[in-house]
Amino acid sequence: MPDDPQQPGRPGSAYAYRAFISYSHRDKDFAMRLHRTLESYRIPAKLVGTTTPIGVVPRRLSPIFRDREELPASPDLGAELSAAIRGSMFLVVICSPGAAKSRWVEQEILQFKRVHGDSRVLSLIIGGTPNAADTPGREADECFPRALKFRLGADGELSDVPAEPIAADARQHADGKRLAQLKLMAGLTGLKVDQLVQRETQRRMQRLMALTTGATIGMVFTGGLAFYANARRIEANQQREIAQKEAAAAKAASDYLVGTFELSNPATENPRTITALTILGRSAERARTELSDQPAIQARLLATLGRAYNNLGLLNESRTAFERSLPGIQKAGSDGAEAMSVLATTYAKQGSLDKALATVRRAEALLGPDLSKNTALRAQTALAEGRILTSTSDVKGGVAAFDRALAFYRATENPPPAAMATVLNNRGLLLSDDGQFAAAEVSLSQSLALYRKALGDNHLSTGQAWFALAQNSFNAGKVPLAEMQIANALRIERGVLEKDNPILADTLSMQGQILQGAGKLPEGERALTEAVAIYRKAFGGPHYLIGIAEVYLGLIESEGGKTEAALATLADARHNYDVGYGKVHANHGDLLVNRAKVLARAGRMTEAHRDCAAGLVILRDTLGAASNFTKSMAQTCQTLAPPKGAKFEIVAR
Repeated sequence: MPDDPQQPGRPGSAYAYRAFISYSHRDKDFAMRLHRTLESYRIPAKLVGTTTPIGVVPRRLSPIFRDREELPASPDLGAELSAAIRGSMFLVVICSPGAAKSRWVEQEILQFKRVHGDSRVLSLIIGGTPNAADTPGREADECFPRALKFRLGADGELSDVPAEPIAADARQHADGKRLAQLKLMAGLTGLKVDQLVQRETQRRMQRLMALTTGATIGMVFTGGLAFYANARRIEANQQREIAQKEAAAAKAASDYLVGTFELSNPATENPRTITALTILGRSAERARTELSDQPAIQARLLATLGRAYNNLGLLNESRTAFERSLPGIQKAGSDGAEAMSVLATTYAKQGSLDKALATVRRAEALLGPDLSKNTALRAQTALAEGRILTSTSDVKGGVAAFDRALAFYRATENPPPAAMATVLNNRGLLLSDDGQFAAAEVSLSQSLALYRKALGDNHLSTGQAWFALAQNSFNAGKVPLAEMQIANALRIERGVLEKDNPILADTLSMQGQILQGAGKLPEGERALTEAVAIYRKAFGGPHYLIGIAEVYLGLIESEGGKTEAALATLADARHNYDVGYGKVHANHGDLLVNRAKVLARAGRMTEAHRDCAAGLVILRDTLGAASNFTKSMAQTCQTLAPPKGAKFEIVAR
């Protein structure tokens, strides 16, 4: 075939179309959207005219041929299709189980390959699984048409030589829709994917800069109007004083926000360095140095930055930003309480629970003794304290903290539904951990209802509410219900989070536990293995969350007959607990009881009895003899066939 680099559809071009889209009628809606996206996409100006292996990069990818849309009324459908295929530079195959079964898609691929060869066939996966047909029983899930999977022989028919199709994957757990489209556009232009990604990033940064500037100006203007309305009621000298203070605060915030984005000007910096992490780092440093004489504004901005770091799983960066600015936060008085509370959350996420608890108490001290003031901030601080106490297994203290948070929120002028939902969520989880499943379900169901009403069905917080309900259902023995609920959580989170975010790992860890309980061991092992990998990358060292996932991973290995592998996994879990908690924790006891189950399954009963006894001592000393979880673990040990006449009992000291 001629390798003319000219723009398809233009006079003198070798091709009438940049690409021919082949798809099953079941995927018509997706094909229509893809067609519009490709034809409307503007190649970044700095890349237009670049010479690539397939020619000069055009301004646009149009025209794109979509057979059901482009064909005129003609009695000779075959001739029209053949002409379009011959006149297309590329073939784009939308891959799905429907496409894999489609006779028309198969024929279009064959015709294109016979004219142009294999190298310009591009695939976009939107459903199903590549090469699933190679596994007996999974044929229905195959997404690649057979003509895509094999090369043509010399006779123009399919051979048994694999073609290894070039595929972008638009599924949420893979490339995702936007990256998959950029990969496809890279294939259609000969550009590298990262060139398009960088330019897209710059476009978003420029739009964000414009939006931020506009929003900041609007904030200053609106704030000025509100101040003016209030200022009419007070004395002239007070007006001037407050006006100057408010104007200075507004200008500082405006200059800070706009200045931060100006630092990311693509014209003066390497585009590869312009990332969210870069912006956050510069923001934190500028807040520390340029706002040191305005501690209230500094503390508020740091609280926002800290939440952003924590949500991205960048815990070390969050901790560093806060610790370098602690003098200013302390100087801010009650305005510094929010930042101190976020720092406490950062410590807790890193497993430094003693430091987290001390820090949240410092936040409460900054708020002062008058409980009628700063009720919203007091609620946030009580929530942070409740979460930390949950991690230390202090059920009574944690529930009391959550109840205080609810009371403070209700005392505010307009109780925020999403914030109250968060408190109810955490409260329900703690009750569930204590075995109070019915009470927990009430709290958690209220939380989910508030989140869905306030934030919608696809918000991260809604996903977390489903997670909490799944955990409670699992703890209550309602495994099928838990499996459905955790699937809802994971679907939402995969749609809104990066694939290496530790929040996603929490849900995968829980899903692995549920699947293990349902007897779906391979699926459970995959979920837990992915969770451990995300945790290791996020924390960069031992962490108690890695240990929790590894305990269940060890149980799955044990059920698969891999005793030594299971014991090694549990040993690493213990190391993560030792370092993560810094002291003996209830999870050490839980680990020992689960290790006893592994040993008992292998027939090593003497060791199993020893571990059970040691684990119950830890649970008694940390949770107490009356704890429902402690009693449950004692029953587990009793089922391991203790020595004749022996009985595992929990005796309170």
